[in-house]
Amino acid sequence: MPLAEYIGKFWAGAEVMYGVIIAMTFTSVLRGYPVALELMHGRTILAALLCCVAWGIADGLFYFWERSYIIRRENSIIRFSKSAGQHASALPLIGEELDDTVLRNIPKEQRLQLYQKLTEYLSGVDIREKLSRREAATIVLGTFIRSAGAGLFVVAPFFLLQSAGQALIVSNILGILLLFCVGWFRALDRNFFSKVIFGFGSSLIGIIIAVITIVLGG
Repeated sequence: MPLAEYIGKFWAGAEVMYGVIIAMTFTSVLRGYPVALELMHGRTILAALLCCVAWGIADGLFYFWERSYIIRRENSIIRFSKSAGQHASALPLIGEELDDTVLRNIPKEQRLQLYQKLTEYLSGVDIREKLSRREAATIVLGTFIRSAGAGLFVVAPFFLLQSAGQALIVSNILGILLLFCVGWFRALDRNFFSKVIFGFGSSLIGIIIAVITIVLGG
């Protein structure tokens, strides 16, 4: 099952953006220090890559923790729905899960009726099983690959090009291109114009975040 099935399409794409922003934050610091660009870029690039690796693992563990928590909450809702005397206990839990979705546009009274109807359907479903080891590995490993892979993509020119200055230029271009690709695949509409707009938007947001991080000493 793809990572997006566990953490959502938005956050799956965000992990790639995090890796790009982290790597570009490290590499862009070299631009202001010409001497460091040639003498210290090796350590800086390694630090950027390791930071992306650490971020990917940490985020993967948090997503696993969150997913396990969600399953426990859903099981509580199912158990309450199955019990004739505890239907009322299921309603606020369902509300906490769904009030912050598109259903917020429905008046509260109508949402309550919908949730009451939902408990009838949930009373006939089985309790969900805990995450399997394979599913846990998919979440942690998938997040790690996206973050570390994005970081490696950005810093790769420093391993392939002899000139650190040229590598920095190519690295920034690759980072912006990868941010564009994330926006392209995130586009809500499938038409070409919408994908281009989302692509440029993601690139701009990523660059702004990277600049702010550098300015603040991140």
